[in-house]
Amino acid sequence: MYIVTVQLRVKEDKVEEFLKLTLDNASNARKEPGCLRFDVLRHETEPSRFFFYEVYKTPGDHKAHQQTPHYVRWRDGAPDLLAEPRVGTRYSNVSPTDAQWR
Repeated sequence: MYIVTVQLRVKEDKVEEFLKLTLDNASNARKEPGCLRFDVLRHETEPSRFFFYEVYKTPGDHKAHQQTPHYVRWRDGAPDLLAEPRVGTRYSNVSPTDAQWR
């Protein structure tokens, strides 16, 4: 599996606009055959901080996600809503193994 995490801090006056754009992307991403999980998390005490946890079957599935209309809308719209650049990190899982997930 291929895991992507993204940390974001949104301009406080742009949170609702960010959520609308983000939830469109996340709900559509979950319909992609290669996307196993797309969680949008909000910080408990800092409501303008968010964290995405995305799980794809393969790195190619993540690349395919980045070509979809919903991701392109998010990619093009999000930067103006952010208080600072997003930080994305990529992982491969160790435990459970890919075989144990199935």
